[in-house]
Amino acid sequence: MDVIRLHEQTVFIQTSNIYFKKWEVENPRNTIILLHDSLGCTFLWREWPEELAKELKCNVIAYDRRGYGKSDNYTVKRPINYLEQEADILKDLLNYWQIEKPILFGFSDGASVATIFAGMFPNDLELLIIEGVHVLIEPETLKGIVEAENILKTTQIAKALQKYHGDKVYDLYYAWTKTWLSDEHQTWNIEHFIPKITVPTLVIQGEFDEFGSMNQVNAFDKSSGIVEKLIVSNAKHTAHKEQKELVFSTITQFVNTHLHEKMD
Repeated sequence: MDVIRLHEQTVFIQTSNIYFKKWEVENPRNTIILLHDSLGCTFLWREWPEELAKELKCNVIAYDRRGYGKSDNYTVKRPINYLEQEADILKDLLNYWQIEKPILFGFSDGASVATIFAGMFPNDLELLIIEGVHVLIEPETLKGIVEAENILKTTQIAKALQKYHGDKVYDLYYAWTKTWLSDEHQTWNIEHFIPKITVPTLVIQGEFDEFGSMNQVNAFDKSSGIVEKLIVSNAKHTAHKEQKELVFSTITQFVNTHLHEKMD
């Protein structure tokens, strides 16, 4: 199946202009919403949106959160519940798109937003796919963020990211690292959302994820829905890039299985 239409737009939601891109297919089975990581954006999903659309016969939408990519900058100090705020923005976006029960696929911070959304609005999604999720603060999380900040200071990563985020790079980078390393953020935890999740959930994590241990994955044992897990051998935080074929096939099988069960 070919993607029959590619659409991009900016829409004003709450206090910000939010950029999104949509890959449309004929007679879609559902819509997959992609939620990017702490340094990501729509463009950095690369070929994933189009390939998911073709393989699963679903529309796919990726959007840039506040402060990222082609969306407005977001320089306000982030409160401890800023990811809950992002879940609320996602709810408004779904209303704008007139999508009732999408499939959410979140990566890293995007996975945390997707988890929160699934707990806040358990009847407003069909399936949940999360990779490299953070639901609690661990030493591994903080160590990984300290290393990320060091990379910013000692490499050309800021210059590379300007291609995708323009002059927002330092704002978004330090908003991420300084927020998570702050004293007030050390009590951050979203595990209380997990028992409220009722939909089938696929949890993906790299075997050597530098931002979290298996505690992040095993927290989903308390979900009220079916939970499947994929621990990707020889992969770190970006398992969908490092072991793409395995992750892609697992996701497509998961979606096909549960959409088929619904049709039956």
